[in-house]
This record gives sequence, C-alpha cells and structure tokens, in this order.
Amino acid sequence: MRVLVIGAGVGGLAIANGLVDKGHDVRVFEHADALRTTGAGITVWSNGTAALRELGIDIEQIGRPLHSLRSLTETGRLLWEADLGEVTERLGSPTVQIPRRTLIELMANALPSDVLYFGRRCIGVTEHPDHVVVDFADGTSVTGDVVIGADGQRSVVRREVLGGAPAKPTGWASWQGMTTSDLPIAHGHQTLNIAGRYAHCGLIPTGGGLLHWWFDMPWKDGDPVLSVAELRHVYRGWPDPVEQLLASVTDDDLGFFPHIRHKVPTVWGGPRSTLLGDAVHAMPPAVAQAANQTLEDAWLLTQFLSDVDGSPADLLRAYERERRPRALKVSRTAALTSAQRSTPLQRLAKFPKWLATRSQVASLRSGSNVLRGFTQRPHVQVA
Repeated sequence: MRVLVIGAGVGGLAIANGLVDKGHDVRVFEHADALRTTGAGITVWSNGTAALRELGIDIEQIGRPLHSLRSLTETGRLLWEADLGEVTERLGSPTVQIPRRTLIELMANALPSDVLYFGRRCIGVTEHPDHVVVDFADGTSVTGDVVIGADGQRSVVRREVLGGAPAKPTGWASWQGMTTSDLPIAHGHQTLNIAGRYAHCGLIPTGGGLLHWWFDMPWKDGDPVLSVAELRHVYRGWPDPVEQLLASVTDDDLGFFPHIRHKVPTVWGGPRSTLLGDAVHAMPPAVAQAANQTLEDAWLLTQFLSDVDGSPADLLRAYERERRPRALKVSRTAALTSAQRSTPLQRLAKFPKWLATRSQVASLRSGSNVLRGFTQRPHVQVA
C-alpha cells in the first residue's frame, strides 16, 4: 500500500517507521527544508517507550532514565513522590527523558533514504474511491492509497478532510528551554515539579549535563511575553534550584509556547485519510503526555494497517474507535490538571509514596493502548 504521511515530526516519523517495517511504500512530506530539530526535551513515559520499542526504535540506551518524580509546593513542602523504578517494573517499560532533536534524528535515520521529502507544504487533500491526491504549494501533487495527517495543531489535512474549528487556547503558557547545567539535578535521575497557587515549574535531567526546564503561568493573547528578568521576579523565593537556574539562563535560551487544546472528533478522517498526534488531539502539557499519545497513535495505526488488501476505510475507522477513548481521557485530564493549577486543590495533603506510585501506574495504563496489549489486528471486513 502506498501511504502518504504529511509532517515529519514525532508522529510522522514514528508511523513511517512502523509502516515501512510492515512492507508498505511510505512517503513523508515535510513543509520545512530540513528536519525540525528545535524544542527542548521529551519525557517518554512507559507507554511511549513501549510504543517506540514496538516500532523498532530503542531510546533506552540513548536518553536519560528517570527513577523518581517529586512534586513540591512553592514553599518547598513535599506533596508527593512517585517511584518510577516501580512504575517500570509494573508496566514493563521505563520512563526516559530525551532531547527532541535526538529522538527526531534517531527516527529519521532509521528510515530508507527515499522516504523523506522536504520543502513540500501540503495545501490540499482530495479523496477518490480508489486513491487520494495530495497537492503541494510548489504546484506538484502525489497520489497514494492512504494519507495520514501528522502535521500538528494547525493540520492542513484535518482542515481539508474534517473542517471545523482550530485548536483553542487554554489560558496558560510555558516559558521553557534546555540548557547545559552544573546543577546537581541535571546529573541525576529525578524529575522535580513545583506547584504554586498561580504558577508552576519543573526541571528534568535530559542526559549529558542537559537540563530541561519550564515555567507555566496564566496567559492569554495580548498579554506580555515575559523575559528571564521578569521570570526571576515571579519565581523569587521558590525552592532550590529554581533561582539558581534562572540566574544561569538568558532570554536567548527561552522559548514561549501558549497552551492549546483540540476538540477530539469522533471520526478522524475520510475514506482514505486519518490523523494522529497534535493534528487530532493537541493538549496542554500538564501531564506530559502529548508526544506519548502521538506514539500510541502511530503504534496502533501500524497494527491496523499491518496487512491491508483493498479499501482501507474500515480499518482507519476501527483504529479511531479503538484509540479515541484513551486519547480523549488523557486530553481531558491534561485540561483539568492545567486548570486546577490556580487553585489550592492539589496542595491540600501529602500523599504517601506507594499511593503516588500506584496512581502513576494507573494513570499511564488507563490512557494507553500499547500497555494493554494488542496481539493481533481485530477482524475488520475490508471491501
């Protein structure tokens, strides 16, 4: 089957690896002139590492394994700590932090040389009974059996095949970056989250002395984008090592990302199209699952398209029916968690370590298809 993938981000490269391994003729079209390797770190939780492993991508020896997840208040009081080593034992796959650029390059390098095409901006998708045509801004077009929209929150494929409203802002934003650091946390294996009443921040070791850090605050369109100096003022007096980190970075290190959320539709495509990742369920980063849910999509779609003979429409809809409840659950949790950051709800009591650990296991499993297993593709009648 000839599969056209729009977008060479995490989702596009993941599904390409999966489908190439199944013997399909895959072409990935990216609007940029080269791989987009910007961004900070990605926390690949147990569901994400399991999905990657099934797709033939092993990051366990490349990324930074995480053994603990701690959450504090802005006064330094411990709220809870989860043992990620136990999470790994229970779910059978580790939690790994990796620079986004490293993951992108690893997945791209695993593909045959004739799969990736750059400088090809999709402007139209037309589905026919026996094929689909994708048009590009340079006046060219390509024909395939299936098109997969992995082109992010502003997905052209979604607009073309579904229409509807774009992703909406949530009222929060992140100021984040990834820098080389001498702070002890950068050389450990523990994620630190600090939850204030009206702000939030986190620090994650990313390997090689790199530290991924972020600062989340309420923000709406028209509000000023804060500088590092202004962040230092907002986070003055927060627990170590927040002030030390902010003293070590500059505005050049700072990336700004408003949080958005998509309405997750019931149907994700047409007779010969579907979506994955942020194109269908963009969500705020409050539970750090966006990339992991994208990898789940790629893994499950690979299973459904592993052996296609004839029209793929029934298989695409079956993939969506199987995947949507999990992705929707995680999207809602991320939105709720983000909204509650400005209330004292999450700050009322300290949770014992065993409970925080089991809650992490339950949360990851409930939003996952890959952790629940999928030994064979369910029978779907194909025309």
